[in-house]
Amino acid sequence: MQARILRPMSAKPFPRISVKPSSAGSGVWCDEPVAAGCTVLEFDGAVRTTPARYSVQVGADAHIHPDDSAVMTQDPSRFRWRFLNHSCAPTCRVEGRRLVALRDLAAGEELTFDYNATEWSMAEPFTCLCGACGGSVVRGFAHLDAVARAQRSGWIAEHLLERMAHADA
Repeated sequence: MQARILRPMSAKPFPRISVKPSSAGSGVWCDEPVAAGCTVLEFDGAVRTTPARYSVQVGADAHIHPDDSAVMTQDPSRFRWRFLNHSCAPTCRVEGRRLVALRDLAAGEELTFDYNATEWSMAEPFTCLCGACGGSVVRGFAHLDAVARAQRSGWIAEHLLERMAHADA
């Protein structure tokens, strides 16, 4: 008999998602419709103070990392969040350790977030291929000018907003 994981009565189960081919190699896709504001997944893994290629910044000095064996084997059933792709016109935003839909999503849409609105400074910058920006270099929030920051105002991670507020104080 398999053990069931119980959630509080008020918590809705996460929508079904899967790792599938995408224009960036692999991506995470919703298998069913998702309403705006719903949590799509939670980031799990080891918390470290430094960024890496496959980490996601979830706090001022907190980066979630998958374990090395999952990265080496490219196992899509473990740490599925590491297959999330960047987009300058994202479908989701990072809120702490949660990925939240920015708008209603249809089944079959790719889940993306804006790395420039989550990472202070990227461990491995790259040229964007999302098609929404014309090929900008993705380096992290610290490297954006005021116009680029304002364009992302609807999905900037709270830890970056807090860092900006302390810098302005």
